[in-house]
Amino acid sequence: MRDKVGIALAVVALSACDQIGMPRVPQVEQAREAVEDGGDRYRTHRACAQAATSADTLIGCMRDAGWTFVARGPGYPEADCWQGRDRGEVDRIIPLCFTKATPTPAAR
Repeated sequence: MRDKVGIALAVVALSACDQIGMPRVPQVEQAREAVEDGGDRYRTHRACAQAATSADTLIGCMRDAGWTFVARGPGYPEADCWQGRDRGEVDRIIPLCFTKATPTPAAR
């Protein structure tokens, strides 16, 4: 009887796998993004940070280069990015605070 219950539980668990997303590992996501964009985010951030006089100018420079500031959230790096932005601390706004902007479809 125990074997049948164990098998039934395993079947139920496996059937739920398609409904459960993969766990989020920020370090893996960041490494993948760094490889995919060829380091463009880091180069752009370095150039913008050197010219920035405030958090707003840094964010504006990155936006003009095609990078969007991360959405506010409790995770890393979002919470740290927004804390730096709210306080105006340019040095706390790191390259990981930006994601590639999605192009807007052209109007027809």
